[in-house]
Amino acid sequence: MKSLHQLHAEGGEAREFVEKFVEDPHDGEWSRAQDHWSRTVEYIAHNAKELESMHADEALRRAERLAQMLAWTLVQEHKCWACAL
Repeated sequence: MKSLHQLHAEGGEAREFVEKFVEDPHDGEWSRAQDHWSRTVEYIAHNAKELESMHADEALRRAERLAQMLAWTLVQEHKCWACAL
């Protein structure tokens, strides 16, 4: 799974997402944000039915994209899915 640091290094939309995800719901705490990012990707990877028929690498990339979409939506409201657990 890509770390938030790896996503940030990609630049563009990925960097914008990471900066917002770290700053808004996680008050700039990178380690907490990374933990919540990992939990989100792992939850989706283990629970999204659409991933069951995919090769493991493809499923992980798709889980990351889905996690980013979910997290980005919640970040707009200064929320994090994993913070609510």
